[in-house]
This record gives sequence, structure tokens and C-alpha cells, in this order.
Amino acid sequence: MNLPILNVEHKCPECGMKQEGFFCCMSDDSLELFQVTKITNTYTAGSMLFIEGQPANGVYILCQGSVKLYTCSQDGKVVILHIAKPGEILGLSAVVADGEYEVSAEVLEPCQINYVRRKEFLDLIEKRSDVAMRAVEHLSQQYHDAYDQIRSFGLSNSVAGKLAALMLSWCRETGNGHGAVKIKLPFTHEEIAEMIGTSRETVTRLLKDFRQNELITLKGSDLLIHDPERLRSVVSRPRGSRSRS
Repeated sequence: MNLPILNVEHKCPECGMKQEGFFCCMSDDSLELFQVTKITNTYTAGSMLFIEGQPANGVYILCQGSVKLYTCSQDGKVVILHIAKPGEILGLSAVVADGEYEVSAEVLEPCQINYVRRKEFLDLIEKRSDVAMRAVEHLSQQYHDAYDQIRSFGLSNSVAGKLAALMLSWCRETGNGHGAVKIKLPFTHEEIAEMIGTSRETVTRLLKDFRQNELITLKGSDLLIHDPERLRSVVSRPRGSRSRS
């Protein structure tokens, strides 16, 4: 398996990785101030950034790679709540609330992350209104993402519907909700199961059903969703009904 190679960027004002919507899209003056407060680190897959229930001592701004945010029950059941991507800030709500991290954060692939201690971050948003606005925007986006996830899964009458809703969210991330959609699927069956609250065996069976009903084509990590509209019909299909052959 070819692991991504990180070209670590230490100087935020000169960084060419940021895009519209990234937390680091600030004014030049704010970016210079951010530069002297942040600590740049790299992490390997499997590293833990923070664990649910730990005191929120700082925020993590994801520059490269991906991180899964998950919660775990007392009996060890894991539910993945979100896959964070470059530009996102992790631990924000807990730091602002001066509380504990609500979830655990595990690195999925090699990452570059900028860390800012809680005190320095709060000083930064107090001094710089554009940084404070970026924080508000990201909190708002996290709220809407959670709302969409609850709505999609809550309206699903079956596990198949939840899997279809998850695939539709991947379609939206590509910016294409109509026509065939090609996706590089980086998740294992186990991770997909943790995203929709089911077992790995169920996910494997459902993916087979989706292929047989020509909803998807899956070859290795290459996923082709033939028609998102047909997937939407699976989301609202009554529990126990089968996909049409």
C-alpha cells in the first residue's frame, strides 16, 4: 500500500495548501500572529490526538491527511461520527466551553497538524475578529454536519437506508449529486460499519446486495455509484423490504 508523502509546511503565511473554507484562511496579520502561536507536528496512522473525556487543552488544525472522530460505549462499541479532512479544526467546541473533548480523535493516514494551546487560542480569537469569525463559521458547519447526519440516519428505516445515506453524503462531498459518481473509498468494511452503527458482516452483505441490484460497482477501493436518485429511494424504503432486482 502506498502511503501519502507529507511535504511539511512550517510557515503558514507561505503555505500553498489552504483552500477556501479552511480555518487558516485569515488576514495576513492574523496569519502572522497564528504562526507564532501554533506548534506544527506530524502523526502516523493510528496515533491518538485526544481521547473522549480528556480536558480540552488545545485545538488541532488539520493541514494534511485525515482523522476519524468517534465515540465508544462502555461495552466497547465504536461509532464513527465524522472523518475530518484538511482545513478542519478539531476540539474547538470543547476548548471554547472550557470542558472535555466530546469524542476521540485517531489519525487515519499520515497527517500534518498545527496545535494551539487553549489560552493562546482564546487570546487569538479575542484579539483578531476574523479569527473569531472563522471559529464561529466552523462551529456552525459542525452543527449543520451533525444535523444532516442525524436527519439522514433518523429518516432511514433500515441499515440499508443508513448505508445509502452515507454514500449520498460522499456524493455531496464530491460536489456531484446527480448522475454517476466515482469515489475512491478509503474505508474498510469495519469502519463503514462503525459509521452507521452495525456489524462488518452486515456491511459486507449490503454492499453485495447493492452490487447485485446495480446500485453500485465496487472494485477494490474504486466505488461507482450509478444513480444517486436510486440510492435516495433506499433511504426511505420501509424496513424489511428488498432492493428491486
